[in-house]
Amino acid sequence: MMEKDAPAALHENEALQDKDALRDSLGEALQALGRSPLLSLPIIDPETGQVIAVLARPEALPPPAPPRLGGMATPLGVYLTDGVSSGGAGFWGLFLTGVIMSLFALTAQAAVHGITLLIAAHPAFLAEWQRVVPPNIRYSLAALTPWLPLPFVFLLLRLAPLSGTHAAEHQVVHCVERFAPLVPETVRSMPRVHPRCGTNLFTGFTLFLLTFVIVFSATAEFGWQPLDGASLGAILAAPLALFSWRRVGGWVQQWFATRPATDQQIAGAIRAAEQVLSRRRKRLERSGPPRLAPIRRLWSMGLAQILVGYCAVLSVLTAVLMVWPGLAGWLGN
Repeated sequence: MMEKDAPAALHENEALQDKDALRDSLGEALQALGRSPLLSLPIIDPETGQVIAVLARPEALPPPAPPRLGGMATPLGVYLTDGVSSGGAGFWGLFLTGVIMSLFALTAQAAVHGITLLIAAHPAFLAEWQRVVPPNIRYSLAALTPWLPLPFVFLLLRLAPLSGTHAAEHQVVHCVERFAPLVPETVRSMPRVHPRCGTNLFTGFTLFLLTFVIVFSATAEFGWQPLDGASLGAILAAPLALFSWRRVGGWVQQWFATRPATDQQIAGAIRAAEQVLSRRRKRLERSGPPRLAPIRRLWSMGLAQILVGYCAVLSVLTAVLMVWPGLAGWLGN
């Protein structure tokens, strides 16, 4: 029995010696790094002469990448997501955002229609307009009619509490991306404008379309062929949108899409961030980085839920117009 246990005891003794040697080697390496002015030192295998590891100071390591969060402002507070985990307002908050945006669009359309009727009631003004403004300019401006409700939509958004929630969403995302503490004072000090806000994309797309339509309409008035007018419109619109979408989009965010958030909105944004970060941390500890299915990521973005709310209002409006067709005239339809 003693003879059978001898090899096991010998192996255990060798393992302890190897651990002691490794500890001594690491200790010597740490002392060498402490004496060295360098931020890192290579560890070389004495038998092969190859670098098998690098011992580095903490400041030499690259900072961890911050979570990349996206979000939405809803009437029920901030919604945040990393593409898989989410926090804050859920489905009904996003649904109500779609409802509100559809009501804003309908109100803006009705306002533009009311202004049109008011102008039409003053023939003298129309006659003066036609006398002063050249026909080609009038034709180009008439092509912009579908975009006239847009300024009213942004004005309604600026006046609504939703713009304060939008600001809180941006500010708390700035904190997460900078590893800043999620406390009200720090969140409030962050900028209201965020470079990844969808307002920037919407602004760039609108700039392109407006420029394209104006140029195309003007060339058509001068008798250009449609293909030539479309080509010139694209050539002029693309650089304008490409080089100014972030700057103009940031201006729209600052003055229309956001306003200073209240204490309650800031607190709600902090809760949403803490929820999504907690769920993200638990998910990574449990299963590691996920494989993002496109459908799951699209749903997490919240656009589908907003679209459902938007379409719900239009469906109700369609049913109402079937009963009271005369209401369409008030909406400009």
